[in-house]
Amino acid sequence: MRAMTIGKRIAEKRKVSKITQAVLADAVGVTTAFISQIESDSRKPSYGLMLKLAHELGVNLDCFFTDGDNEGIDPMDRVIFSTVPFLNANNKRKVLDHVFLLSGTKFYKEFPFLTSATEYAQFLIRDCKIKDSPVNIFQVSESLGARIMRADIGECEGILYKNPESPLIILNSQIKSIEREKFTLAILLGHLVIPWHLRQIFYRNENKKSLDIDDQLDIEARQFAGELMLPGLTVKKDFRKITPSIEVFEKFAAEKYKCSMTALAHKYAEFYGAKAVYLKSAKTIITRSYVDGFPYKLVDEIKEGSLAHTFITAPPTIKETRKGIVDGNIWFKDISAKIEVAEESMLDPKFNITVSLLQLKQR
Repeated sequence: MRAMTIGKRIAEKRKVSKITQAVLADAVGVTTAFISQIESDSRKPSYGLMLKLAHELGVNLDCFFTDGDNEGIDPMDRVIFSTVPFLNANNKRKVLDHVFLLSGTKFYKEFPFLTSATEYAQFLIRDCKIKDSPVNIFQVSESLGARIMRADIGECEGILYKNPESPLIILNSQIKSIEREKFTLAILLGHLVIPWHLRQIFYRNENKKSLDIDDQLDIEARQFAGELMLPGLTVKKDFRKITPSIEVFEKFAAEKYKCSMTALAHKYAEFYGAKAVYLKSAKTIITRSYVDGFPYKLVDEIKEGSLAHTFITAPPTIKETRKGIVDGNIWFKDISAKIEVAEESMLDPKFNITVSLLQLKQR
């Protein structure tokens, strides 16, 4: 009989604990998609992440392993993580100080010890007394003592040199979008603030989509940036009583948050993903989708019968939004054909990218 994999064991323990993937992801500081990929064994969690998962699920770390599953786990990591909990608080702090000294980085001593990227962003919002949107990310950077320079740095959108005394952030002078520049800065500030991000240099690569990110530190930095630029409590409050639509996303993104519509839709999905699916497509290829919490699985490509597909067969000459009701199985794999979907799709010929918002038809 084949031994159960680490991912399947994590999934099993999560279900026994009656915790959703979204709740577990938020608790350990990763995305819901990342937890899903761990449980399906398409990604392997780091040892540190497994410790967090074990803590949140209330189990011993050893229950994630079978006799053959320890291969690839650094024994020294296991010794370090297993022995440090036995030290008292004073000695733990001495160990941390020495770790930062060895890494050449810095722990912001006025910050409390927190467990996730989202918590560090929320603390920074309180510490900087941020009350209004859009967040002045350049002011936040100044408060952290980070110097900002601009230069042509090729394919990188930004570089962080995590010098303990005078951290330096270089932003690519060729970035044309101020929203993208601010999000790049927010990501690099995440690497600066999150204490276990111990590399001395961090890069934000050009055109690297969030769904293509494999590195846990990069995922956490994006979570930090998303929470800092779009504070969850504010977004949740704004959208609590509003029916989502592309027009609403455009309005809030342009007028209140000064961010991309996609960034705002992503944040909406964190709280209300069971209500709507937001996606982007180029021709028949779905390039990005936010489906966290939605009860049905999205199809792999744009199908005939959808309004998004009509932009392929009958493209507009100016930006246009098309709305209507379509069969559910045009958009979702495991849905009854009797269930209908309210689709709203928009195409701006200047960018040739279709944006779609899908909701189950209200009965």
